Amino acid sequence: DPDKELFAYYPNIHNPSGIVVPPALIAHEEVHLHRQRDAGPIKWWGQYLTDSEFRYNEELLAHAAEFKLQRSSDRNQGARLLMATALRLVAPLYNYQPPHSLQQAMKDLRQEIAK
Repeated sequence: DPDKELFAYYPNIHNPSGIVVPPALIAHEEVHLHRQRDAGPIKWWGQYLTDSEFRYNEELLAHAAEFKLQRSSDRNQGARLLMATALRLVAPLYNYQPPHSLQQAMKDLRQEIAK
């Protein structure tokens, strides 16, 4: 959705649409900022745009950070949040080739969150 455009390009999070950005999404974008700082934004973006597996792994880290910021002690709420986060992780927006399954995203998120 172009009206909800938000992206990280080190050293800033860009919000050209001026949307209200929830803390969880800021945490998500901050992961990308830190990773870009370490790799260099030009190199990071080049790989992000051309390497589907790199993109998945970067989004996995960012989605895990998003989840961690929102989780609560309620098991049912946590399960719903994990499912919603996994669904966003495998959304068509990211255009992974080949696409990743929801089952794999759930497994990967659980592993990343446990770290």
